[in-house]
Amino acid sequence: MAMHAIPVKHNESYATSEDEIWDERIRFQTALRSMFRKDGMGVLFCETVLPSKGLWQARLEVIPVPLSVEQDAAIYFKSALTEQAEEWGTHNKLLPTSKTKGLRQTIPTKRGFHYFHVEWGVGDDGGDNAGFAQMIETESFPKNFALDTIAGIMDLDPVRMKRRQKASDDDRSVVLDFVAKWTEFDWTLTLDE
Repeated sequence: MAMHAIPVKHNESYATSEDEIWDERIRFQTALRSMFRKDGMGVLFCETVLPSKGLWQARLEVIPVPLSVEQDAAIYFKSALTEQAEEWGTHNKLLPTSKTKGLRQTIPTKRGFHYFHVEWGVGDDGGDNAGFAQMIETESFPKNFALDTIAGIMDLDPVRMKRRQKASDDDRSVVLDFVAKWTEFDWTLTLDE
């Protein structure tokens, strides 16, 4: 079950978003980490910002994974990003991110800067975070890079986007199950208090 965190107000990327949107992203990530940790799961957060002739909307992929996959994410993503860097452009330096030096302190926060970023929790409670950012200089960067890499870590077939299909009863039950779990961690419920 992968999902997306998308800001209500249009933004090209989270790195270029207003501080309020950035702070909400951090609060959602913290709450989602806590929710998945309670179930004994890890979670990876990925953002791909591609060159586009049209309108590009910021979208954070939220991908729950077994803790072992989260713990191995650094090794696999470093390898996958390094291996593919030459296909995407001349800037192939992998940029590490951390809780103290996050995405906004690692890459330029100007519009039109295209990048891929992956982040995972570290420590027993997942409270600290680490990750990698990579500049993207070409439109050929695969949109499903994060899901394909995670599928490789888990020895699953790579995920490919399919045309939208009508929601099934199974989809509805997954959403309802998520909402039931999320209620305990939903920090937005306290905004009106």
